[in-house]
Amino acid sequence: MSIDAEVKRVVQQLKGTQKKFSKLLKDTTWIEDARKYADRQGKEVRKLLKGDANKVRKFIKKEMKELDKIQRQIPREVKKARTFVDKQVKDFETLLDKVTGRKVKKRKSKKATQKTTAKTTTKKATRKKTTSKA
Repeated sequence: MSIDAEVKRVVQQLKGTQKKFSKLLKDTTWIEDARKYADRQGKEVRKLLKGDANKVRKFIKKEMKELDKIQRQIPREVKKARTFVDKQVKDFETLLDKVTGRKVKKRKSKKATQKTTAKTTTKKATRKKTTSKA
């Protein structure tokens, strides 16, 4: 009989637990409470993220301005470096000419060189025409 009594006691506990569980399922107020709690927590998180997002946005805008400024300066810096190197090359060539004892030649610019080569090619073409007639 002790086994029957123990089985009855376990069955009674299961019935009680089943009643409590069905009561919880039918009563949905705890679900509403959980939803309200989640909404409140979501609002808090949004506030925190919004503040951080604004800080990040301000930082990015500031860095974009700095980057634009640097990008605008790059061509000027390249031009300065190029003129500096050209000047150094000229100085080095004159120094080298003085050391070796050669006459100092003036360097022609690219445009002047192009003009002289164009003139010589046209003179050669006209000479060929005149020599073929004779």
